[in-house]
Amino acid sequence: MSKKLRYLDPIKIAPDIVGWLDEKYNPIVKDERLNNDLDANDVFDKILIYERQVKDWFLNRAENLISQENNGFIVLMICMSYLEGVEQYRRGESSNHQSRVFFISALNRIYPNQFSDINLGSLYSEARCGLFHNGMVQGKIIINYTYPESINFEGTMDIKINPKKMLEDIIVDFDNFLVELKENYESRDRFNRMYSNV
Repeated sequence: MSKKLRYLDPIKIAPDIVGWLDEKYNPIVKDERLNNDLDANDVFDKILIYERQVKDWFLNRAENLISQENNGFIVLMICMSYLEGVEQYRRGESSNHQSRVFFISALNRIYPNQFSDINLGSLYSEARCGLFHNGMVQGKIIINYTYPESINFEGTMDIKINPKKMLEDIIVDFDNFLVELKENYESRDRFNRMYSNV
């Protein structure tokens, strides 16, 4: 979820964006990069803050890591964390107790008609849960930048992942979502229900 503003305590809510609640609990948000004020209640300013959070804290960092050796798992972790989070904003509802469903839904959107829900459920358990609950993927996951596909399920034994290709697919997905938020009222309304810094 979005970072909440604190009473009289300026915090970074996104790269180069600082916010706090003033003495009357009014939200104050400043974009230091563009040198202007943002409205914490305006949906288009919320979209800008969200874009900066996702791109500058995660996706751009992952792109920088790809070029260095032995960073595939951290890039994969960033990819895995993106899926459930963005799906919440797309739907306008929390994934609380539905993480697996949201994860699978996000992957079905990014890779339509390519994988079964059973395979994606295995990816959820092996990669997402492995990384976030145990600090390492489970035994079926094999990563390599040379794999021709982002994800490939090899029978029941292996799940081959190219983190670089998966990251590229996720960046396209996020850019498409930003366009959708700016152009589609229903999508913007769902996002607005979920995203608040106040």
